[in-house]
Amino acid sequence: MLPSKLFTISHNPKTIATQWLSKFAESASTGDVQSTVSAFLPHGFLRDFLIFSWNNRTLEGHEKISAYLSNSLAPAQITNVQLDEQAGLEPEFFPITRSITGVAAAFTFESCLFRGRGYFRLCPGESPSAWKALTVFTMADDLKGQEEVGRETGLYGAHALSWEEVNAERRANIESDPQVVIIGAGQTGLQITARFGQMKIRTIVVEANHRVGDNWRKRYPTLVLHTPRTHANLLYQPFPKNWPTFTPRDKLANWLEQYAESQDIIVWNKSSIQPIPRYDDKAHRWDVIVDKNGTLVKLHPAHIVVAAGTLGAPHTPDVDGYHEFLGEVFHASRFMGAQPYAGKRVIVVGGGNTAADICQNLSFRGAASITMVVRNSTCVVSAKLLNVMLGALFPEGVPTEISDFKAAAMPFPLTRATLIEQQEERLTHDKDLHDGLRNAGLKLNDGADGSGQLILVYERAGGYWVDVGCGELIASGKV
Repeated sequence: MLPSKLFTISHNPKTIATQWLSKFAESASTGDVQSTVSAFLPHGFLRDFLIFSWNNRTLEGHEKISAYLSNSLAPAQITNVQLDEQAGLEPEFFPITRSITGVAAAFTFESCLFRGRGYFRLCPGESPSAWKALTVFTMADDLKGQEEVGRETGLYGAHALSWEEVNAERRANIESDPQVVIIGAGQTGLQITARFGQMKIRTIVVEANHRVGDNWRKRYPTLVLHTPRTHANLLYQPFPKNWPTFTPRDKLANWLEQYAESQDIIVWNKSSIQPIPRYDDKAHRWDVIVDKNGTLVKLHPAHIVVAAGTLGAPHTPDVDGYHEFLGEVFHASRFMGAQPYAGKRVIVVGGGNTAADICQNLSFRGAASITMVVRNSTCVVSAKLLNVMLGALFPEGVPTEISDFKAAAMPFPLTRATLIEQQEERLTHDKDLHDGLRNAGLKLNDGADGSGQLILVYERAGGYWVDVGCGELIASGKV
C-alpha cells in the first residue's frame, strides 16, 4: 500500500538512503528477521540472487519475505554494508507514480560466501522518517576465493616469455582438464567463459558451427538486433562509440569472433557433445565425450553449462495439402535473401520480427506480390519507441553492467504494472503506425493485459514485431 498522506521531501536522497540503509544493515547483520522485514512496505518485494539460497527468488509481502529469511538470514552472515556511490548508482529521486516520489540507491555488502551488491527503492511513509522499501535487490558479485583477477601487466617470465608461449601453455592446461564445459558460443556462452577466465576457472566452449558468429551469419541477411547497442554490449569489451544503434547481423557475428579471440576464450568449433553425459556422484564430475571436429575426446568437468540459444531447432508444421503445392515451401531459417523471388508471388506465414523483415526484403527486391498470413493479433511497436524506452533504461554513457544491475533489481510484477500505466503514452506515440496497420486489416494487441511488447519478450519470446518499415508497406498495400 502506498501512503495515504504525502509530505514535502526536505532531505536529499543520500540522507534518506543512508538512514534507511543503516537500520536495514543492523537488522540484517544481527540476523533479526522481524526487524529486517519491517524495513519493507507491507507489499514490498525482496529479490535475491544467490545470497540467501542457491537460486534466484522474488518474494512479495511481509509473510513470504519472513518465511524466506527465517532460516537463511543469520547463516548468510551479512556484514560490511556500505552505500555504493559509484558513477551511475548515486542515490537519486525517482517517480513511483505521477504524484509520489521515491528514493533509489545501491549498496555493497559481504556474506559468508560472497561479496555482494544490492539496490533498493524506497517509498515515503506517513512521516519523513518512515521511509519503507518498495523493493530490495541482493545479488552475489564476487565468490570469495575466486575473485576476478583484473588486467595483467602483459610482461611474463620477467619479460622473457612471449605472449604466444604463455597463451599456448595456458590453453594446453585448460584443454587437458577443464572445470567447466559450455555448450554454445553465442553471446551468453562467450560472456560466461570470459567471466570464468577472470575467475581462473578452466573453461572450454563446444560450438557446432565452423566459426564463432556463424549462428548469426546463417540467418537472413537484413537481420539486425532489435535492441540498441547500449543494451547489447559484451562484458569487459563494449562496442566502439561510433557503433550503429541497431547492430547488423554480420557486424555482430564478426564482433563475437573478435571477442572470443581478445578474451582468450577456447572454442572447439565444428564440435558437439555426444549423448548422454553421465554424472559421477562420487567424483562429483561429469563423464563427457566430445566429437571435436571428428575426433572423440573424453572430458571430466565439474559443470556443464547449456548456452545453446532460446529458440531451438526450426519447426515446420505439417499442413494439409503441403505436398500437393507445386511451388517452393521452406522454413524462414532457410531464407537467405529475397533476390531469387523477384517477380514471384510470395506468402509469408507469421506476424513476428522475422516475418516482417522478410516481407520488407521481398518488397525491396521486387517480388510480384507479398501476402502476410497472421493467425491471431500481433503486437507492433516502432523501433523509434523501443529505442526511447530502452534508452531510458540503458542510457548512453552508463556502463551496461550498471544498467543491467538496476534493471535486474526491478521485480517482474512492478515492471508489468509500470508498463500498463504507460500504455496510453505508448499507443499515442505509435498511433499513426497502428492506424495504418488496422486500416489494412491487421489485428493488433498491446500484450494480454496492456503491458506491451517487452512483457511478451519474457513470457512468449514472440507474438510481436519491432517495426523498421514493414508497417508502412502494409499500410500502403505493398504487403
